[in-house]
Amino acid sequence: MTFPSLDEAESALDWIGLEFADGDGCFAGQLTVADATLLDEVLADPETPQPVRALAAALAASVADLLAEADDGDDVALAWQVAFIA
Repeated sequence: MTFPSLDEAESALDWIGLEFADGDGCFAGQLTVADATLLDEVLADPETPQPVRALAAALAASVADLLAEADDGDDVALAWQVAFIA
């Protein structure tokens, strides 16, 4: 997903509560099965802004895919990036 600015991208990730690192024109991190709870809370919160909700929904779909592929006890992660234009 791409945001119009660094501030908007960083704010969205902070709202969700994901850990991330700075990249070249993006933020990056690892999505784990444990992150599903954070994403569910953001999606359930009526105060969540639409851009944050869209990002959380996209990441939640990735977590669902991760869960479908994981065997019990697997410690699996999926790399993600959120880009920003300026």
